Amino acid sequence: MAISITVITTANRARRFLQTEVARIEPILDSFRRSGQLFSGKPLIIGAERQTEVFAAASIACVEIETDHDLSEHFPSHPDLVLMAMTPAQRALPFTGGLEGEHFKARIDFFFAGGHVLYTSAEGVRRAALADRLMNLTGLLERQTIIYHLPQGGVGLMNPHAMTRFVISPGVPDLPRDAWVAEAS
Repeated sequence: MAISITVITTANRARRFLQTEVARIEPILDSFRRSGQLFSGKPLIIGAERQTEVFAAASIACVEIETDHDLSEHFPSHPDLVLMAMTPAQRALPFTGGLEGEHFKARIDFFFAGGHVLYTSAEGVRRAALADRLMNLTGLLERQTIIYHLPQGGVGLMNPHAMTRFVISPGVPDLPRDAWVAEAS
């Protein structure tokens, strides 16, 4: 088993790390059980014999863990919203989404300080109560982390505190009362 770790900073820089020793992979994976604390202020330290890098939590946009190993046991699940990072080929195709019964499909593009953009497709169950649907809309920015799946296998974690905005396509039919209604030009 091997894992590749990519840390994407708010300076829009990506640093990649590789670990192939199973004995060293398990403690890394176990730390994701506390993934909600990853961006809470404590620095992320990744070290080895040649060098050690220390990342300020506020400067991390995303952390991606690529592997063919099933990581579901190491991360909390959010069945109401499943995000999948899109490949460049998927982004080039026209996206069709919307509501189908109690299920929804949408494209959500997340924008981070420094210019990093994460393009995702989102699927989930539409909540019955309007208040719950509105909370899902605004609650993403209030989470400690947002988990997404990688198309090549593995997961990523977004830092909502490093986000500047996100765009949902097609538009959300149930907007809060204080939302401004206007088309982008």
